[in-house]
Amino acid sequence: MTPKASYLEHAAVTVADIEWSLNFFQTVLGMTETRRKEKDGVLQQVWLKGGLQLVAAPEDPAAGRGHHLGIVVQDFKAALQEMLTYEGVRPLEGKPEKWVKLPDGLVLELFQEKPGAIEKVLDIEVK
Repeated sequence: MTPKASYLEHAAVTVADIEWSLNFFQTVLGMTETRRKEKDGVLQQVWLKGGLQLVAAPEDPAAGRGHHLGIVVQDFKAALQEMLTYEGVRPLEGKPEKWVKLPDGLVLELFQEKPGAIEKVLDIEVK
């Protein structure tokens, strides 16, 4: 039997405030925008290099809940420290320090990068 291989191409999550979320992922994690979808000049969806799609759901009380994103960062301690400077971002109770919760309920799990890993992954062109 031939071995199979796969990887997560992207994760789409609903967020209560898409502009706040976009700023957070760009500023704290250095993710760059690759595509966006607007309706009547209002941002509806945005795709970020690294496999994340943010979908605006300002009226959805469950936006950002029930899921988590595992994110590899270059400097774990620095990323965690910067995240916690954002209003409403807090450690997830009962979990190790690598878990944080954003204001709309989205949970992030942080992983320390193995040297060079992020650069290799971001060099991959899938389309």
